[in-house]
Amino acid sequence: MTMKRKKVDVVIVGGGMIGLSLAIGLAQQNRRVVVLERHAQPELSNKLALRVSALNDRSRALLNRCGAWPLIQAHRTGPYQSMQVWDKDSPAHIEFSATEINAADLGAIAENNVVEHFLWQCAEQTGVEMLQTDQWSILSSGDETTPVEIDVGEWLLSADLLVGTDGGRSKVRQHTELPLTFWDYGQQGIVANIRTEQPHNGVARQVFLPTGPLALLPTPDPHTVSIVWSADEDLASELLHEAPERFAKQVETESGRVLGACECVSEVKAFPLRMQYVRQWYQHRIVLAGDAAHTIHPLAGQGANLGFGDVKALTAQLEGVNLSSLSQLQRSLSAYQRERKADTQLMIAAMEMFKRGFGTANPVIKGLRALAFALPNKLTFIKRKLAEVALGTERS
Repeated sequence: MTMKRKKVDVVIVGGGMIGLSLAIGLAQQNRRVVVLERHAQPELSNKLALRVSALNDRSRALLNRCGAWPLIQAHRTGPYQSMQVWDKDSPAHIEFSATEINAADLGAIAENNVVEHFLWQCAEQTGVEMLQTDQWSILSSGDETTPVEIDVGEWLLSADLLVGTDGGRSKVRQHTELPLTFWDYGQQGIVANIRTEQPHNGVARQVFLPTGPLALLPTPDPHTVSIVWSADEDLASELLHEAPERFAKQVETESGRVLGACECVSEVKAFPLRMQYVRQWYQHRIVLAGDAAHTIHPLAGQGANLGFGDVKALTAQLEGVNLSSLSQLQRSLSAYQRERKADTQLMIAAMEMFKRGFGTANPVIKGLRALAFALPNKLTFIKRKLAEVALGTERS
C-alpha cells in the first residue's frame, strides 16, 4: 500500500481540552493544523459526568476566544461565588468570596467531556482536521532543513511543529526521552456525584483530612456536588469497595455534615495521583503542553488552568513565527518554556506546601496552620490576593 503524503504546519497529538484549544488558536493564525485523537468527539449527556475542572477567569477567556465558552455555558456549568476551606482537626479555616474582588464569581465547574465536545465542534469550524487514530509513530523529529514526520497508517504527515498534548503518560514525551521529574503521592483521587440535603449555594468547599483533602464542588443542580477525595491508598481501597450508601455516609461525616445528609447518585471512580514535570519542554521541532508536560495534585483544581496557561503562552509565542525556520521556532519554544516553567514550578511548590502542611497530625504544624488560616480571614488584602489567584486575575 502506498502511503499518501500530507504537508501541514502543525500536528497536535491529543484531542482533549488542551490540544483542541491550542489547535483552534493556531488555526486562527491561518496555520494548517491536524489533531490526532484516538476517541471520537465526546457526546453530550443529560447525566452529570464525573471528571470536572474548576475553570478560572483566564481559562474561560481563552475558551471564549475559541468560540466554545458561550456554548459550554449555555449547556451546563456550575459557577461558584465563594470558597470555604477548613481543617477537620483544628480551628484553621478561611473563606473568601467574589464580592471581595468585585467579580461575579470565582470560577465555574465544567465537565471535561462537555468542554471537549464544544471545542471539537469549534475546531472543525475553524478548519482544524481531526484524525481519529491511536496507530501512529514519529519517524523523524526534524531539523533545520527537514520537518517532523509522523506515520499515521495510510498517511505520512510532515509538519514544521509537533505538539504533544496527550496526557500524563504522553507517547510524544516518551519518544523524545525528555528528562522527567516525578513522585507518587501514594493517594487515589476518588470522584463521585453526591446529592445533598442542603443546597450548596454556589460555594466551593474543601476540608483537609489527615488522610487527604476532600473537595465538594458545586454543580448546576443546587442539591448536587461533584466530589474529589484525594485519599491515601489504604483508605481509597476501602472507600472504593464500600456500598454507595456507606460511601455517601463517609462523605457526610468527614465533611462535618456541612450540607446535611448525603446520597451517592453516580458511580464511584478513582485515578492515581502523582506529580510530574519535564525539565526540558521541547526538542528539535517537538514541544509539550498540558499534562504531557506537568501533572499536579488536584487539591486546588488548578490542573486544567495550568494547561490552558500553556495554550495561551504557546499560541502567543508562535504568532507571526516562520515555523519552517528552526532557529525562529526554537527561540519561540525557549521563551514559552521559560514562561511556563516558572508558573508550573510555583504551582507545584504551592501544592506541596498545602499537601505537607495539612497532611500531618504534628501538633506544632497544626497550630501553625490554624494561625496561618486565621490571618488571611482578618487581613482583607491577603484574602483579596487569594481570591484573585483562585479567579486567575492576579498580576505578577
